[in-house]
Amino acid sequence: MRKHTIFIIVLCFILSLSGCSKGAKTNEELPASSDNLNPIVVETPIQETPVVKELFLCPLTGLPIAEEEVGLRPVAVMMDNMASARPQSGLMNADIVYEMPAEGGITRYLAIYHHQNPDKIGPVRSARSYFIDKAMEFNAVFVHCGGSPEALKDITTLKVDSLNELNGEKNFWRSNDRKAPHNLYTNTKLTREVMDFKKWSNEKWSYGLDFSDSILDLDGKTTKSLVIDYKHNYKAGYNYDEKQKLYFRTINGVRLKDKDTNTEISTVNIIVEKVNSKIVDSVGRLDLSNVGTGKGYLITNGKLIEIKWSKKSRQGKTEYTDLKGNPIQLNKGNTWIQVVPNYATIEIKE
Repeated sequence: MRKHTIFIIVLCFILSLSGCSKGAKTNEELPASSDNLNPIVVETPIQETPVVKELFLCPLTGLPIAEEEVGLRPVAVMMDNMASARPQSGLMNADIVYEMPAEGGITRYLAIYHHQNPDKIGPVRSARSYFIDKAMEFNAVFVHCGGSPEALKDITTLKVDSLNELNGEKNFWRSNDRKAPHNLYTNTKLTREVMDFKKWSNEKWSYGLDFSDSILDLDGKTTKSLVIDYKHNYKAGYNYDEKQKLYFRTINGVRLKDKDTNTEISTVNIIVEKVNSKIVDSVGRLDLSNVGTGKGYLITNGKLIEIKWSKKSRQGKTEYTDLKGNPIQLNKGNTWIQVVPNYATIEIKE
């Protein structure tokens, strides 16, 4: 019995040694580290070159526009400014607005549109020759309802692309809330459809204004208010809002508003062109000396400087310089251009 017990003890001891020898391996027997067999490769991420979208700017305001709006041909609309026509529609959307006198002491507007598309522009009125001169600077399609005999002759002689409501063009309608002739309207959508039909849309043009990349602070006279008295109860005015850096438009001291949105009309830049004028017929129609040279003002960001303007021909571009002959720059935004005859008065207030 004792021998049997000793045998069992010895057998268990041998078995335990055998198990240990299988589980314990020397360093030479250990497999190589997995890190050594399959090293981790850290790849440097490929940095994509950021896509920089090209910035497209409106040549009439210096502000960004969509790529598909580049090269749009401007539209120039003759607009009524009689008391019965106020408030007008669409002036707030124009890139450039000219105000010039017509016969009888009244004034009218020529509103230039590049890419903005107001639903309603007007009331539309008849043409005068010197308004055509301004439209030609932009090779704009000229939108009007009739005109003086000289203006209608010029449209043909100078080969101006014009849309005249009296010729039955399809880009006009009359409203029911006003009496004729102060109820004729158009818009850029209908106008461009007619332009496309007539194959006028792709006509090239190159005239743009020069805009400063930074906010322009003129070395000039502080100007908070401007009033141009065209006589016969036509006082065009501007009041400066320093916080918004805008000049708000007034007519006879009252803020001008858009008829359809009730938005107050404002502008970033004001240019004044002083011109000579004379009556040319028994009706009292005028001729303005807008071809040649003259003086005026640039007003923006609360400051005013004296400038010179020059225009070599009726189809030529009006160039603006300071008194030393350096081309002027404007702040980015819309511009109102006041063509002021010699009988009008200008009042500037600091």
